[in-house]
Amino acid sequence: MVKNGIFCLETIWHEQASLRAQGLDERRPPSTQSLLELLERLRGIPFVYRDVATKKELDFYLGRWCGRNTNEEDYRLGHLGILYLGFHGSPGHIYLDDGGVVDFDKLAKSLTHGKNEYNLSGSVIHFASCSVMRWPKCVEEFRKEVGASCVSGYSRSVGYELSWAFELMYLDLLAKRNVNAGTLNTLFRRVKEKPEYSGLAQKLGFRMTF
Repeated sequence: MVKNGIFCLETIWHEQASLRAQGLDERRPPSTQSLLELLERLRGIPFVYRDVATKKELDFYLGRWCGRNTNEEDYRLGHLGILYLGFHGSPGHIYLDDGGVVDFDKLAKSLTHGKNEYNLSGSVIHFASCSVMRWPKCVEEFRKEVGASCVSGYSRSVGYELSWAFELMYLDLLAKRNVNAGTLNTLFRRVKEKPEYSGLAQKLGFRMTF
């Protein structure tokens, strides 16, 4: 039985000069919406997808997810308990299409409105971004500040092919659980110990903080 749907915010991907300079693949990656549609068809996991280009848009949609200034049920945390953030990243930061940089402090302010009045317990925030999870202390401070049950993501640079392969399994496991310390610990052990998960998890530098 599916317990959690997914609310996905994703940047508008573009070619980067740095990739060309390194001789890496310049092709624009496909939208994460394709991954979520597959999970919905195969596993019945509901989702809402929005692309985000500016800080204003990011703040608006984060507010909709946590319940600020809206009564629309399809955005409510109780229905879509997994927040999936697909952006370029670096330790403690994500990057927007307009060149904006958003750190954990700014994300926390968008999610709490500076008042910690929105209940994010039972939620999981997943960063589908390079290296965001590299500073564990900052990740834990962010998790506590926003009150989420879990923050997950990658401590290394990742490509969408491998991260999608991993997330097909990880998001499926996550969506089936009532999110609490016990279920998160069980999921974490499974991801780290089962061979079908552990190889990809290690290669991607996957981490969960809960």
